[in-house]
Amino acid sequence: MQRLEKFYLLCIVLAFVSLIVYIYGYFNREFIVTASNIIFPVYALLPTLSAYTVMKNYGLKSILGYSMFAFFLGLLFWFLGEVVWTIYVLVYGIEVPFPSVADIFYVLGYLPLYFGLISYLNVFKDAFNRKVVSISIIAGLIVIIVTSLLIIPEALISSNNLIEAILAILYPIFDSALIILAMMGAVIFFGGRIWISWILISISFILLGIVEISYYYLELLGLIWEGHPLELIWLWVYIHLAIAFYTHTKQV
Repeated sequence: MQRLEKFYLLCIVLAFVSLIVYIYGYFNREFIVTASNIIFPVYALLPTLSAYTVMKNYGLKSILGYSMFAFFLGLLFWFLGEVVWTIYVLVYGIEVPFPSVADIFYVLGYLPLYFGLISYLNVFKDAFNRKVVSISIIAGLIVIIVTSLLIIPEALISSNNLIEAILAILYPIFDSALIILAMMGAVIFFGGRIWISWILISISFILLGIVEISYYYLELLGLIWEGHPLELIWLWVYIHLAIAFYTHTKQV
């Protein structure tokens, strides 16, 4: 219990530190360019390690164990993507490395995350009812309409080559699918029949998908800069995801 409390304290401290960094960085562009690209891999590592802890507790002898392994693998790919992005920016001086090797890790990360979400939804499939299905369909339609009308057309227009065009289509679609799957889990768990940690995990992935879609859309419109407030929210979502997985260790 003491370890858990220390972990929660660490997350609170990291959230506060990131806030200070971005407030200061708002007035110092040179600082925030370096700081943001250092801080993102660090914060992305946190949920990766949390998911690994839960995976170890479950072991690979059950569906939930494989689900947690999938979450760990997906988050590990995203962490590696953040590291590669940082190398491009700080070592090679490429301000926006897109497309790049980092995108390979980002794209690969979605696949195990889907497997993890589908696996644990399958475990709790008995909790599905008309309400769950209806809310999930409505949420899914909203996400699909928004991405189809706003993001994908703008992404295709802004693409300079075939690779950019493909990624322009893939990212919003992948994030939409992530939101829809996580929404299904959240609706089930809010019914009070399953652990609070599963609710936190579902909410984390919903927030992550929304932040990524929002960031991508604003970037297409040229409204993103180093130190943008949305980056801070993105970091806090990583922290929330770390807390969600670590909280799950209490219930394993």
